[in-house]
Amino acid sequence: MEGLRLDCAGIEFIVNRFVYIFFGIVLIGVLVALLWAAKTHEETAQSLPDILARDFQPFLAGKDATEIDTGRIERRVKEIKAQYPYIDRIIIRKIAPSGEEITLYPWSFDIDHPDWPPLDAENYIAKSIVGENYEPLGILYIRIDARRGRLFKIAIGGSMIALILVVGLGLYTISAKDEAVRKTTYLLEEKQRELIHLERLALVGQVTANLLHDLKKPVLNIRAEAESLPQGESKKTILDETELFLGLLRELHLEGFLRNDRERAEFLDVGDLLERSLRLVKYAQENVSVLLNLQENLPFLFGQRHQLIQVFSNILLNAFQALEGEGVIRIAASSMEEESEKRVEISLTDDGPGMPYEVLTHIFEPFYSTRGSDESTGLGLYISKSIVEGMGGRIDAKSIPKHGTTFTLQFPISEAESSGG
Repeated sequence: MEGLRLDCAGIEFIVNRFVYIFFGIVLIGVLVALLWAAKTHEETAQSLPDILARDFQPFLAGKDATEIDTGRIERRVKEIKAQYPYIDRIIIRKIAPSGEEITLYPWSFDIDHPDWPPLDAENYIAKSIVGENYEPLGILYIRIDARRGRLFKIAIGGSMIALILVVGLGLYTISAKDEAVRKTTYLLEEKQRELIHLERLALVGQVTANLLHDLKKPVLNIRAEAESLPQGESKKTILDETELFLGLLRELHLEGFLRNDRERAEFLDVGDLLERSLRLVKYAQENVSVLLNLQENLPFLFGQRHQLIQVFSNILLNAFQALEGEGVIRIAASSMEEESEKRVEISLTDDGPGMPYEVLTHIFEPFYSTRGSDESTGLGLYISKSIVEGMGGRIDAKSIPKHGTTFTLQFPISEAESSGG
């Protein structure tokens, strides 16, 4: 699951980077196009007076003002405005032999502006129209619509702002995704380390099981040899100690408990399971009192004996360690019916220091422990939760600082047990 999550995060990271790079290239293309259009517009506007002056030169060459066809000039001006829509106005004036300027187009200009030049004359570009012998024929006045240039500037500015925003957002998103990938990679590496740790623990379990099996052989030999000894205190002591050792192995079934073999499920008595679990961790009990309150005729649990002993002994050991040798543990078990489903509920409550919320929320996580690594592997409750949920049950923990902790386990009752079979 972690590997799949890492792959998805990596793919999403690559897709996001591609999308932002694509939009960045598009915006750069738009910006370059606008800059080119603006530069072309500016160059055209600067060279246009020279072009139009040459264009109108034949209309004015060698003619008196009264002989010029103003209608032809007007048609040509309309064609030019259609070709260059950003030209706001064109004024053509003929220079008479006396040096006087006579307006040819538009014919009403002198009437509208008797005091030439008008107030906005500084917005006009003036260009002399000269003949083939460079004699002055007239003057061309052009006024360019400044709005076109402003639109280019606004578009260029907007494109630059959009490009900066896309680049900034892209860098931020890529950085955030990169951080997410790094975190996921770190979590994956942590999971890999946890798996390695689990493999080492499994190896330790195998070695321990083999060691117990090998230890049983010399103990059996010692017992056999002791049988041939004459009666006496030494013989009795040897036989008692060997029987105690072998009895512990039989009752606790430690070899089977540590082996990874699947144990056959069976109907189990809750009281017997709790007693065996207590016996397994009795070394940590000290002066702690354990009070049992088991409902009479409690249904049997259907499961693997040593898995359930592992669950209860883990919880009891944690309680003994929390109480530090003084206190009370109350164990209660009863049958219940929840949403038409019969279950056995077992609660283990201690009156110890309890756990703060930030600890309580992590206790079922693997390798989480408030104790040192030399005291705890941090796997007990994680494995217990896995076992309980594997049986179709659930385990919960409630704790109030300075007021103790309660573990509640619920197990389904099999159909055979429910029907009395």
